[in-house]
Amino acid sequence: MKKDEGRRMKNEGAGHRSKHGLILHPSSFILLFFLAACASSPAPPPPPKAPEWKVIPAAVLDTFCASFRDEGISMSTTINVVKTAQPMLITPSSMQALSDSFFYHGPIDPAKAAATATAGATELQIAVPHDCAWRGIAPQTGSRYVDTMTLEISPPIANPYSRNSAGLFARLALAGESATWYWLPLVPRGETWTSGRLTVLPYRQ
Repeated sequence: MKKDEGRRMKNEGAGHRSKHGLILHPSSFILLFFLAACASSPAPPPPPKAPEWKVIPAAVLDTFCASFRDEGISMSTTINVVKTAQPMLITPSSMQALSDSFFYHGPIDPAKAAATATAGATELQIAVPHDCAWRGIAPQTGSRYVDTMTLEISPPIANPYSRNSAGLFARLALAGESATWYWLPLVPRGETWTSGRLTVLPYRQ
């Protein structure tokens, strides 16, 4: 084998020559493949959003009615329900309880989470169905009903501790005392939202 011919074969084995005369090492192809894969990778999912309701639908209270029946509360038992959604239920304490319920281990600032959630929360009207013995009352009047439980519901908010999920807080109390807190998850299904399983939060007020 001639000396020049051996040198040419050695160069060809070390890499590939581009049309511009540049020799590309095999590692260059790996880098190019990696860059192309990164460029074609899907974009990160959009941040969670809350339902853009004008009125909280009656199906929300239907979920509470079914859950209360499972807890032994009769359908004939009168339960007050505040007629408008209450942003005041979204607090650093309730956001902390929500993160605890989801066993969230990432960084958390409950005050910031509450401020972000309440920024878009409005006092929506609540559609009251007739499945349970609901009695609509005005905000801040639950303490007047010493013998009747009162349910308050927050506006829907994005859940920062669960991907692509939203929900709302609820508080059930007797004369404003011994409140039990709940979280009702809302999961998007196309253009609609479906209620998930009602969860009792580890929060006592």
